[in-house]
Amino acid sequence: MRKLTPTLTQSGLLAVLLQRQRYKVIQLARRRTQRNHLRVAVWNTLTWPYRALTAPTLIDDSAEPFVGTVPRHP
Repeated sequence: MRKLTPTLTQSGLLAVLLQRQRYKVIQLARRRTQRNHLRVAVWNTLTWPYRALTAPTLIDDSAEPFVGTVPRHP
C-alpha cells in the first residue's frame, strides 16, 4: 500500500498561505495610506504660505477706510 501525499487543504498549508497573503495585502494598504498621509502633510506644510498670500480677501478685511468711495448728495 502506497502512502499518499496530503493536499494543501488536507495538510493545512492552504490556510497558512491564504492567511499570509491576506496579511501582506493589509500591510501594503496600510503603507500606502501612511505614505499618502505623509505626502499630504508635507505638501500642505510647503504650500500654505503661498495659499495664504494669494487667497482672495473680502472688501471688509482691508485696512483702508472707505472714505470718499460713496459720493454724497448735498
